[in-house]
Amino acid sequence: MPVNEEHFESIPWSSLVAQTDARPWLVYVATGAVVALVVGLLVARSFPPTSAAPSPVVAVESSVNQTPPATSPTTLLSEADLRAELAPGESGQSAALARAEWFVTDYFTNDGAGGRSAEVTGALGRPFSSTGPEVTTYVEWARAWEVEHEGDGRYRVAVAFRSITETDKGFVRGLVHGVAVRVQVGPGGGTRVIDLPEPITFPPAPTPADLPLAGPVPEAIAEQAQVVASEWGKEATVLDGLEVGDAWRVAVQVADDIGTSWTLVVWVAIDG
Repeated sequence: MPVNEEHFESIPWSSLVAQTDARPWLVYVATGAVVALVVGLLVARSFPPTSAAPSPVVAVESSVNQTPPATSPTTLLSEADLRAELAPGESGQSAALARAEWFVTDYFTNDGAGGRSAEVTGALGRPFSSTGPEVTTYVEWARAWEVEHEGDGRYRVAVAFRSITETDKGFVRGLVHGVAVRVQVGPGGGTRVIDLPEPITFPPAPTPADLPLAGPVPEAIAEQAQVVASEWGKEATVLDGLEVGDAWRVAVQVADDIGTSWTLVVWVAIDG
């Protein structure tokens, strides 16, 4: 076929007529939706309004006439609170007793380690220098037996203690001494020693009770006393005893696990 020859496609006329005769169904659908909306609005206005179901909302409580929730205290302590004392007999007294025993142990120990002055200075809160002789001394024990509350967080504590001192013949156990230590206790339980130890004397001992002289012990009572003493040590030997009321007080010599013998007292009821 020649290249420059033109060709035409034939379109059936019937298809064009069908398209022009098709009904616009989209227009009808839109018109029906508008009519339905208008009818719905008219019907809704003809009925009285009703309360709709409440939608969930976050409840907000009014702050009027309500007690505020308890919160942790954040208010700064006043000077009066910081200087307030702890009630006698509570933790303030216990803290004073512990600090007094602690201070006596440090103060009367001189072992040449070089830390004594620092310990005493820390307890007093001011410089301290020892002026005593350079003799090695250790506090064997220290016990507080009395405490007096002087007010404003101050306590006067009586402490008994015994020291062991090095001599030319070895270490010698000294006599029991008594001192009074004044301690300041803060509101938080912290302690401070107010002054150096004050020498005091012990109260007089009560008169001992009058007891009859000890004598021989019945065989059944002695056997029971040996059984009781054998639970503590070994080689129990009955020395003597005396009858007090409805029981026997029996003196027994018994050896400990190392072999050292001690004299102890065993109480045995007469009825067994």
